[in-house]
Amino acid sequence: MQKNWFGRLRTFEYRTHFFVKGVFDYRIDSANKSLFIEVVGCPGVGKSTLIDYMEEKRLIKGLFRAKLWIARLQCNTSIDSAYRRILDYKLISLDNERSRFKYFRYAITPRAMDKYVENKKNPTVLLIDEGLFHHFKYEINDNWEKDNALFSKLMEKRVIVHITARPEIIAERILKRYRDTGNLLPYYKNKHEGEIAEYCRKAQEKRKQVIGEFKKRGVPVLTVNAEDGERANKKCIDDFVKMLMDDYLATD
Repeated sequence: MQKNWFGRLRTFEYRTHFFVKGVFDYRIDSANKSLFIEVVGCPGVGKSTLIDYMEEKRLIKGLFRAKLWIARLQCNTSIDSAYRRILDYKLISLDNERSRFKYFRYAITPRAMDKYVENKKNPTVLLIDEGLFHHFKYEINDNWEKDNALFSKLMEKRVIVHITARPEIIAERILKRYRDTGNLLPYYKNKHEGEIAEYCRKAQEKRKQVIGEFKKRGVPVLTVNAEDGERANKKCIDDFVKMLMDDYLATD
């Protein structure tokens, strides 16, 4: 498969980059209902590695972004209302325009995906790296009880795939990537390996707690261990999605 930008543009197989990391069409034959599979986890845990593996095996395909740019302009009152609520709540806690603009951008693609799926006649399964849940999990969690119907509707098509690993392993991977590429997220800078591992431990625990709240409300959650390898985790995700599709078919 061609990996250059021009090749992806011509074949509609390049990754969709707006302000989430990537949006991918999950190639699953048994799709009978639209789903968003949100891949989440601590930075450095191996989300991109897993997605690269799935792309290489042709289990996912990049989504041509013009489809989402068109979809974002479509009108849907319930979707727009939910996103306004999330953003209004988020913006209260931000004290500068740059941060506020950043979160407006983060909401563009998830909102477009909602509208794209809402208006598409055939079932669509999208695999998302750093999407709605990644950027707005606390805002959704805090507001859910205030408007249960609205946020239950927003999350009803979403599945969370939570990737974990031992903090020491994540720290090791982060530093290896830094040595290889020179890239290091700001909150890892000037920290030694033990400090990064402790940061990851706390981040994983915090994420686990909020994911537990979503699970109690009926959002399907699959937790996989990155240390098991991409092949094993791909199978876990595939089996989990097929099981959900079978369950949806049985209840329709």
